[in-house]
Amino acid sequence: MDQLKFDPGLGTYVVNVAPDSVWISKGMGAHNLQLQLEVGIPEVGVEAGRLLSLETTLYALQSAGPSVPLGSANVSIPFTPNGETRRQPLQYLITNAQLLALEQSRAGDLRLELHVRGFLPQASGFPGGPVATEHISIAESRWRQQLAGLGRTLGVEMMIPFPADDEPVRGIAEFLREAQRLLCGNEIDSAMLQVRKALEAIKATSSWNWPGKKNKVDCTADERWALIRSALEDQASGAMHGDAGTKDYDYSRAEVEVLIAMTAALLRIVS
Repeated sequence: MDQLKFDPGLGTYVVNVAPDSVWISKGMGAHNLQLQLEVGIPEVGVEAGRLLSLETTLYALQSAGPSVPLGSANVSIPFTPNGETRRQPLQYLITNAQLLALEQSRAGDLRLELHVRGFLPQASGFPGGPVATEHISIAESRWRQQLAGLGRTLGVEMMIPFPADDEPVRGIAEFLREAQRLLCGNEIDSAMLQVRKALEAIKATSSWNWPGKKNKVDCTADERWALIRSALEDQASGAMHGDAGTKDYDYSRAEVEVLIAMTAALLRIVS
């Protein structure tokens, strides 16, 4: 809870954000993060006017470095002179890239800051005041549940250069989109297994011939693509940790992102 302070005689206004009011939902090309701001309005005289304007900016806190802005929203709240508590919804559009960056920097509970600057545009004298800062902490379990509700709209951002209705490529794309979804929940090995399924499907779909025991310099371009696909599948199969080379190795998020991107790139030339 924080206070918006104005010139003497204009009153002190209390602002507060309930952590359980923070919610994220699907949008058109972006995600809609909303929260409810409680505004306590005091009993005031006529000199304060009857309108409170708020400029708000939502910030993400980083474990190292300064906080970074996520979005802004401005609202105007009419009020009575007798004092009241108003609950004002605020909405912020968050892009996929912002949300992914937020997840990568998050450690445990999600921590946000809401900076609120208030103005009394109908008041006499100086109508503004200093910025109030609301600290918001959302339990990790609750936040993860909300992200799961976004489904496949949340994923690693990349260009997948093929039409969505192109069969059988569409089925391969579904494996990659599922890998993206799992990666957002930091399910590294499960995401890699989806990439492996996509690579197995590419093997069955492509017309690339296997070179057998040919010397590498004698392989045709077609056979070299088969070798590249096979090498990617070997890497993705490491998620099983069933061989001596990978049984004690922990793959990183970045490695899965690379596998997804490289597999998607192969789809450009799958016939």
